[in-house]
Amino acid sequence: MPYRILIAAMAAATLAACSVRQENASQPAADTATDAPGDTGVAREAVPAPTPSPAVTAVAPAIQTQPGPEGNTVALNKVAVTGDILTVSMTFSGGSCCVHLPLDEVSVIDDATSQRISVLKDNSGKWIAAPLETSGKSVGPDSFSKPSVIWFKFPAPPATSKTVSITVPGVAPFDAVPVTR
Repeated sequence: MPYRILIAAMAAATLAACSVRQENASQPAADTATDAPGDTGVAREAVPAPTPSPAVTAVAPAIQTQPGPEGNTVALNKVAVTGDILTVSMTFSGGSCCVHLPLDEVSVIDDATSQRISVLKDNSGKWIAAPLETSGKSVGPDSFSKPSVIWFKFPAPPATSKTVSITVPGVAPFDAVPVTR
């Protein structure tokens, strides 16, 4: 029976210390605390507030990486089908200047059939890719001082096609890339 009373008293003291600490959050915590209401007179260590951990942003690893034009490194980030559309996303980084990728030269090759698939155009004839340059005929990185994402939309290859190869002017080919469905 005496142990239950001791445990109850310690729990009450701990709760009281927590409420006092919250009220005095702007004051630094002491190494020990014995003056909380309902205190049993037993010194106990103050528990420091937990340090919030920085937000962790999950970055998916590149599917493949290839050398690109003007000293760029090109990381293939995504090759995925949604409905009847294949989206290809890549990141250009480390380059010094002026990368222009003519959209009529960008393609996906269906590895199962050897068919070349071109970038889609919308109903008004505009390429479905970004970031489009002012001419509307090519894409290029937004910035050369930081990594820049470029993406393209293609008609999806048949479901029987498990891999594709991707060709982009000035970039070594991305071969046998698995298609995510």
